[in-house]
Amino acid sequence: MQNQCVNSEKSHYSGTVKGTIHVVVGGGGSHLSKFSDITPFWSIYRDYDWGFVKLTAFDHSSLLFEYKRSRDGNVYDSFTISRDYKDVLACVHDGCEATTLAH
Repeated sequence: MQNQCVNSEKSHYSGTVKGTIHVVVGGGGSHLSKFSDITPFWSIYRDYDWGFVKLTAFDHSSLLFEYKRSRDGNVYDSFTISRDYKDVLACVHDGCEATTLAH
């Protein structure tokens, strides 16, 4: 799926994602041209400011995305991706717990 927002929820999504998560962020070139008058349905917010994303990995299960504006360093948007961690490398053949992904 390209150029499609897979969920209309803007503040919380819960469920299983069976695929790769792509996040497109950037403010470089923000002042080079104006936005189109037509707003695509997948475009949630538009801004003419410089900014960047800070990624923080807390553990094997959580990744925090924070969008910050360069001018003040404040967080203007954030979300967390989390998953159930399965330590498949810590088990031996035929000795893994049933909760791991190893076979």
